Amino acid sequence: MFIGIGYGQDFHHKGLDSIYTHYQNSISNKTLAGVESLLILNDSVIWHQAQGYADVATKTLLQPNSIYYIQSMTKPIISVAIMQLVERGLVKLDDPIEMYIPEAKNLRVAINPDLGEDSPTQELIRSLTILDLLTHASGLSHGLGDSELDKQLFKALYDETLNYRSHKTIEDRVLTLLSFPLVAQPGTQWYYSAGADVLALILQRVSKQSISTYLKTNIFDPLGMEDTGYNLDELQTRRVMKLHSRNERNIVKRHEQQVPTSGNTIYGGTHGLFSTGDDYAQFCLMILHNGTWNGVQILKTETVKNIRTNHTTDLYNEPGAGFGLGFSVVLNPEKMNRPGGIGQLQWGGYFSTHFFIDPEKKAIGITLTQQMPGGEDINTPFQNEVYRALN
Repeated sequence: MFIGIGYGQDFHHKGLDSIYTHYQNSISNKTLAGVESLLILNDSVIWHQAQGYADVATKTLLQPNSIYYIQSMTKPIISVAIMQLVERGLVKLDDPIEMYIPEAKNLRVAINPDLGEDSPTQELIRSLTILDLLTHASGLSHGLGDSELDKQLFKALYDETLNYRSHKTIEDRVLTLLSFPLVAQPGTQWYYSAGADVLALILQRVSKQSISTYLKTNIFDPLGMEDTGYNLDELQTRRVMKLHSRNERNIVKRHEQQVPTSGNTIYGGTHGLFSTGDDYAQFCLMILHNGTWNGVQILKTETVKNIRTNHTTDLYNEPGAGFGLGFSVVLNPEKMNRPGGIGQLQWGGYFSTHFFIDPEKKAIGITLTQQMPGGEDINTPFQNEVYRALN
């Protein structure tokens, strides 16, 4: 199935036609269930396609603007919400987090994370700050690394079976996170972390609203993101792409477990949101246009400039890139092993969702599927062909 929405006058679309073929071959070979891809150039949708299946078990076709569990693409949204609080003078980037979460007062750092929770620990050299949380330089972990401490943390936060209801509230999950020692001293290392959950709890306590209500009122409704949230209604649930994985023969299958679409009570900052290509494009367009889109100001221009600025010096682990406030940012394209202009922002999610925002090219790209890690790489071929066409 193919949906195309025009081509820009100067856009060489043959590369994206080849992407359609590339994806279709993977679908035919049963290594990919389905994929939706979206390209916006100069504020116009010039490419939007959905192909393959929303559910390989029932052979339900994937439709444009299906709904996806976007996992870590939640993080940039929470980061924008925090920056709204900064603009309003309710928090400061250099505030120590114990100002809002007193439970964080007695954190310690593991000397040897390979020993897990049994590692000897040392005191913090300084408090964690909101800036540390936004930039993944806090010393907290996400539980995704190879150390024993990471493995123990992952099980405690998410359970080995990705049981998203192993905690009842965001407070529960954050306090579990803070009960573990850090993997590094604050500000000394870029280490991908669940710090966005701590940001979400700060957002809740400072705004005195539920995270879900705050995001809906201050970001989703103003931008017209009608299908974005932590819970879905019955009609929306019918549009959700199922989560897929691979069997022992490397053939794609519907995964044994699916993310609940209703009754969710953890409004996370690390993950938790469902969204669509169209909805997330509105969020990206707002960032591209310096905080204002469709006549609605979400952030001030100077705030978006700060978001796009590298705040991690040379700590970030990708050559040619740094990390801003909730997004990675391209600093030197010549050092990159992927395409992107100076200032390009991007991030992705655990189930193979991804976006980029390129202010230089005035381009936004979004690729969406639902598969467990280790599945088909849908983003790299898309970005390669997009930039080949743009250049």
